[in-house]
Amino acid sequence: MAYKIISTIITDQADVDALNAAIALASRMDAHLDIFAITVSHIETGGFYMGADAVLLADQTKDAIERRDKLEKWINAEMQGETVRWSLQSAAVQGPGLRDYITRHLRFTDLIVTARVYPGNEELPTIIEASMFNAERPVLMIPPGCEAPNDGGRILVGWNDGAEALSAVRHALPFIGESAQTDVCIIDPPARGADRSNPGGAIAQYLMRHGAKTLVDVLAKTEPDIAEMLLRHAREVGAQMIVTGAYGHSRLREAVFGGTTRSLLELADRPIMMSR
Repeated sequence: MAYKIISTIITDQADVDALNAAIALASRMDAHLDIFAITVSHIETGGFYMGADAVLLADQTKDAIERRDKLEKWINAEMQGETVRWSLQSAAVQGPGLRDYITRHLRFTDLIVTARVYPGNEELPTIIEASMFNAERPVLMIPPGCEAPNDGGRILVGWNDGAEALSAVRHALPFIGESAQTDVCIIDPPARGADRSNPGGAIAQYLMRHGAKTLVDVLAKTEPDIAEMLLRHAREVGAQMIVTGAYGHSRLREAVFGGTTRSLLELADRPIMMSR
């Protein structure tokens, strides 16, 4: 099992680690790589003298187009000599149209690779949100200085028996199938849960039937931040990536940027794969 269509969304040259990770994965899995170079024009109209809105909009649009052209040129230079099958689409979009653009263009892919959210990038939160909640695609986020997960490495699954966690596991099967071991990490399972006598047993069996070597790690909640516990456990077992569900009601700003998943993205020192 492997991903056959991998997409990466690049908004800045600082996203070079995400681009390199997408190239490495597409090459290893013999997948087609779709690269999207996106710049965004941000402007809030209103409160200006008559005619000023149009002038500001034109200036912002011109700037977004110039940044797009520069980004497109940089990507083409980076891809020189690469043997992977790839295509490039570039766009300069107005801020309100970013979600629709992502939804329309990223639905038909197996995996989206992006940079991890970092200070100064206003677009990434919306891009990740739209990718998971609107396009309904799994997203692999690459922290600065990190590479794509290696074939034969170790994976940590943050498991809570929820639908989001199961969706993330299913989407991660190509990685899990390549891994040397998958650790199913359960923190403070409910004492009265349906599987209280064998927490994680069902998902472990599911993974083993997919050919994965699986170990269930049940941890007591010894500190308030579950994200820090997951990251510490990932370091302890040598996991190269973490797989988890994206939780929330309707928007990623309520889900990923609130609670455990927000902390994971802010603190992660290794790739994080999420889906909903």
